[in-house]
This record gives sequence, C-alpha cells and structure tokens, in this order.
Amino acid sequence: MPTYQKPPTVNDDARAQDIYREAARIISEKGFDATSMGDIAETVDLTKGGLYYYIKGKKALLYAIMNFALDLIENRVMAGAREEPDANRRLAGLIKSYVQLVLEEPAAIGILASEDEKLDPSYRPRVMERKRAYSDFLRQSISDVTQANGSDNGVDPSIATFGMLGLVHGVVHWCRNEEQDDHQAIVAQVTQIALQGLLPPA
Repeated sequence: MPTYQKPPTVNDDARAQDIYREAARIISEKGFDATSMGDIAETVDLTKGGLYYYIKGKKALLYAIMNFALDLIENRVMAGAREEPDANRRLAGLIKSYVQLVLEEPAAIGILASEDEKLDPSYRPRVMERKRAYSDFLRQSISDVTQANGSDNGVDPSIATFGMLGLVHGVVHWCRNEEQDDHQAIVAQVTQIALQGLLPPA
C-alpha cells in the first residue's frame, strides 16, 4: 500500500479536490456509516489502493473533508472580510460570502456543520479550533457592528452568532433538493434576514 500522504488542501491538485467533493456528496446522500471506501473509489474511478494514496481510511477521510471545507471558508469567506475596515460592510460580506459558498459546496459545508461526533478524537481538537476561528471572527464582527451603530438593540453577540450560523447552515438542507437557479437572490435574502436584527432601519 502506498505511503499515506498528508490530506491535500484546497490549494492542492484538482484531482484531490474532486475526490473530496465526490466523497462529501456520497456521505451526504448515504450517511457516513453507510458509506464505504469502495463506494467512494468506484465513484471517483479509482481502485481502493489508488484512493488510499490520498487518504488512509474513513475517519481520516472525514477529517480531510472538514479541512477541505475549512480551507474554503478561510480562502473564500474570511480572507476578504479581514481586508474590510467598515464593520457593516465586513459583516454583510461575511454572510454573503458564506451563503454563496454553502450554495456552491453544500455537501462539504454540511458535513463540516453536522458530523463532529463522527470525528476520531485525535482529529477533533484541530477541527474545532478552526471552526471556532470563524465563529469568533463572526462574533467580533457582530460586536463591531453594534458599536459602530451606537446601539446593541439588546442583542447578545454570541446568541446572534449561533443564530446566523444556524440560518446559513439551514440553506444546506433545502438547496440540495430544490432547483435553485437564482443564487444571487438567495444570497441577498438570507443576508437581509441575518442582518435585520442588527442594522438600524434604513
């Protein structure tokens, strides 16, 4: 069997990205326990040995998919927001970018949001650390918005953070089963709903 390589990230070769996307899709459809490495190898047109070049087993695969999703969040959501000095625009950008990512990568983001308990204990701390980095950034952005607007409207930033994440992650469950052609409209509406309790009336 080939020597196990470190899990490829979103910046690695396109073949690795395809494997993670297909594996995430299969796990989302069949469930983690019901999905075998053979199922994934067949779908991505690899032998089991070929698949093991990329990943050594199901637990490691789950960890790799979550890291793949976290890389997407870091590169496509957080990186741009960090460059925005205006609190209102930064928070709106965070929500818009995340909803767009959920619509484009529902399987990987859905697994990241819901499969923590299936992670091997040795992998969990790193995943949780990276997930907290996003939620902490979102929480701080919410605090910055309330301060910039001169009123907190009685909103607890932690509760607002959990509420926004729940709203955005909810898009995962219905966008898979519906024909959603107008992503731009969905992004705009979910963002508006998420921000409505924080931003002052127009």
